[in-house]
Amino acid sequence: MSKPLFSGTHADTYDTRIERLVPGYRLAHELTLAKLETLVPNEATILIAGAGTGTEIELYAAHRPMWRFVAVEPSHDMVAILVAKAEVGGFADRLEIVRGTVDALNARHAADACVAHLVTHFLAGDEAKQAFFQAIAARLAPGASLLHLDYVPPAASLDPAYRTWAGQIGQPESDVDMMEGRILKSWDAANRDRLAGLLRSAGFDDTRSFFQALDYRCFSSRLRH
Repeated sequence: MSKPLFSGTHADTYDTRIERLVPGYRLAHELTLAKLETLVPNEATILIAGAGTGTEIELYAAHRPMWRFVAVEPSHDMVAILVAKAEVGGFADRLEIVRGTVDALNARHAADACVAHLVTHFLAGDEAKQAFFQAIAARLAPGASLLHLDYVPPAASLDPAYRTWAGQIGQPESDVDMMEGRILKSWDAANRDRLAGLLRSAGFDDTRSFFQALDYRCFSSRLRH
């Protein structure tokens, strides 16, 4: 779950950049919260795999004061921002932070759900992706749900509407070129069938899409009992 870009200035500016790079980013988080609220009890532990700066935790904590969070994130600079948000937002006492990857988290955890947004395309190859899903499965309660936002292209080419959208919100051409180059050259994005197969192999069933903005999609899957 390595995120080598997310340090220094890249970490400091992440929150302002990401909403202008990923269509529907804010709405995806809001709908994930809505979905979680139908899946877990009022008192629950949510595992956040690839927590970044904690955007989702900040949102969830404000709406669900009895939820606890286990945040896993390898970037020290991103974690520092998350810690600051937790102190300001008053949820530091409900937050456990693991600086590393999911497999570094003690397997005694049995979280009620896991959220893993914008992670899998950074994992190169099916073996790494499946290991990520298996590590999550080993730290969830039986029947718990995994919710994740992923870049899921139907083909190797980019949706031309992405560049149009970026222009509409005022993104500079250079930033769009950079993002498209990164998607095509650096990411290993799985299509829907490939992703569903990896989830099944890791023990997850009933994978359903609950949000889509261009080629970014949110899925929910349930761990087999």
